[in-house]
Amino acid sequence: MAKTLLQLHEGVSPDHYDLAIKKNVFQKFWHWRRFNELSKITTPVNGKIVDIGCHSGLLTQKIVNWTGADKIYGLDISPKAIEKAKKRIKNGYFVVGDAQKLPFKNNFFEAAFCIEMIEHVDFPQKVLAQIYRVVKKNGYAVILIPTDNLLFKVIWFIWNLRYPVWKHVHVQSFNGTLLEDMAEGLGFKVSLVKTFSLGMLKLVKLKK
Repeated sequence: MAKTLLQLHEGVSPDHYDLAIKKNVFQKFWHWRRFNELSKITTPVNGKIVDIGCHSGLLTQKIVNWTGADKIYGLDISPKAIEKAKKRIKNGYFVVGDAQKLPFKNNFFEAAFCIEMIEHVDFPQKVLAQIYRVVKKNGYAVILIPTDNLLFKVIWFIWNLRYPVWKHVHVQSFNGTLLEDMAEGLGFKVSLVKTFSLGMLKLVKLKK
């Protein structure tokens, strides 16, 4: 029987990203590029932000530093990862949940971040709709996705051979402007689109 999304992601250790950055040169560079590009487009926030798909909070901590937000919220499907995030960021609010049905009030956040997560869900448009719902007017959202270009597909294939725990976790492919089109259809305005890492990753910044 096929594993559920939760079962697949529970197979990834809460320490995975911390250890990968320390021990794997490729991973260290991959994440450094992500952090660097994200820091360039993240603008200061006076209020609350949310990291959707926060895992253990490694990137969440950096987002807090970049934005200077008063309060950080994080959501992830993995209970183990959320426990790690709570220990990492003592004054944050972290919850286990489904990104397709966010447990937050309407117009609650000044900004939302969804970093290499939306390709893991069955209904990405629901995630975008939820982000639109919880972000305040004039707030912003930052989405990062793999482009699934040829180079990414080759590397991802090799990666899955080396680390089979990642097999089957990508259930969506965002070719062309599919993500931007979805977001605009919900009412977002696309304020920035940037590809990097040899075209393998795409950053999209949205304004409500």
